[in-house]
Amino acid sequence: PEGVENEAQEQLAFADRILLNKIDLVYGDDTIADKEDELQRIEARIRAINGAAQIVRCQQSKIEPTGVINIGAFSLDRVVEMDPEFLNEDGEHQHDDRVTSCSTKFAGEVVFSKLELYIRSLISKVESAKNLFRYKGVLAVSGMRQKFVFQGVHMTFTGDFRDGAEWGDGEERVCKFVFIGRDLDHDALIMGFKDCAAAGEPPCTAQASAAEWVDGVVLGQQQPVLG
Repeated sequence: PEGVENEAQEQLAFADRILLNKIDLVYGDDTIADKEDELQRIEARIRAINGAAQIVRCQQSKIEPTGVINIGAFSLDRVVEMDPEFLNEDGEHQHDDRVTSCSTKFAGEVVFSKLELYIRSLISKVESAKNLFRYKGVLAVSGMRQKFVFQGVHMTFTGDFRDGAEWGDGEERVCKFVFIGRDLDHDALIMGFKDCAAAGEPPCTAQASAAEWVDGVVLGQQQPVLG
């Protein structure tokens, strides 16, 4: 119902690793194939809420500690290595739950000044930003060889041009991102980024060191702190 929090969904939305436990108790026919189909159905439902988190199957909660400890979940370097699975939108619109993930990928570049204004518009209002549980992306910015990498939670945003993460010669310059949240307007999010596309715009001439957005936490202000 409207206004009711779904704790389980929100925990899934914020997760970087999701342990799918007690897989030995999955119901189905006696065949392994049927149980595998059921597990895949469950995983598809999870990915509809959070397509960016890794799902780890386990029994009796047994998992290697290295799989959940010191994984660098909030490192921008990890964002550069986003698993292609995060763009898998299978089942994304097959349920009525309010918590969903929105992801896309498109070829081309964006204009940095437009991008800054758009991100500001997304996270500057407390009422809308509180519904943005997690988001991250890798973008090609006009005039910049480095990839612009960002991630955030609610109104807390971090992003910069990453040294060591340059677009290669002949590599297609693309933009890709994923947002996880409540009552997301998928079409508006995707169109907002595409509206930042470089189409006859002069390229960005700033150096990477001068174009960074630094970590910041904004509480109760109308404008986020962007460096």
